Amino acid sequence: MMLPDLQEHLKKTRRYSGNVDNIWGKLTEGGILLAMTDGPDTKMSPADFVASGNRLGVQPAAIRAFWETEANGAGFLDGRPKILPERHRFSKLTKGVFDQSHPKYSNPTWYKGWYPNSQDDRYAVILMWAKMLWQKGMPLDAAFAAVSYGAPQIMGENAVMCGYPDAFTFAEAMARDEQTQLRAFEAFVTKKGILPALREVTRDSETWRPVARPYNGTGYALNEYHIKMARNFVKFGGK
Repeated sequence: MMLPDLQEHLKKTRRYSGNVDNIWGKLTEGGILLAMTDGPDTKMSPADFVASGNRLGVQPAAIRAFWETEANGAGFLDGRPKILPERHRFSKLTKGVFDQSHPKYSNPTWYKGWYPNSQDDRYAVILMWAKMLWQKGMPLDAAFAAVSYGAPQIMGENAVMCGYPDAFTFAEAMARDEQTQLRAFEAFVTKKGILPALREVTRDSETWRPVARPYNGTGYALNEYHIKMARNFVKFGGK
């Protein structure tokens, strides 16, 4: 997606009042932020977790374990989807073209201490990435693909797997409500091949390894995702 394509979409959805002119400016930035945050931010209910469990054939507590582990139980904060930009993923998606010129924003090495603390600063990273790509005449997709979204914290690079045509459309959808985030989660664990293992989890953290490994990546054990998920599974009454 190039900037004029994005401006055209934002204009059609009444989030951008400027011209479709391939010029980066405050109106474009505002339109992007609005598309990524304009809600209605409806939260999950216990019935939603039960319904999802029935659709997937898993214990509702298993799904709640993801919500708690990945995003402290909520997909929104201050009226915006919780996000986490990953500069090492941005580096990979852009083949390292910005690693030398913008090492703060693009770096092949993961570093826990890099993450911006506030959601304001995290959204600012996305805008910076998009502007960097525009300045290079590159598609903007990587700016939205290198970010995890909402309660399940699914990366935008998995947009197609979750049923969306591109990363921006996925980011826009994750801003609607937690029910939309839930449907993306259901599609992801199904198409990623995680669902069979998720149906077999117990209170034993070892049973969560086949779930956490493909969901959280090779660093899952270092960050004890399988242990955290098992703990939260127990917290919500998992058997």
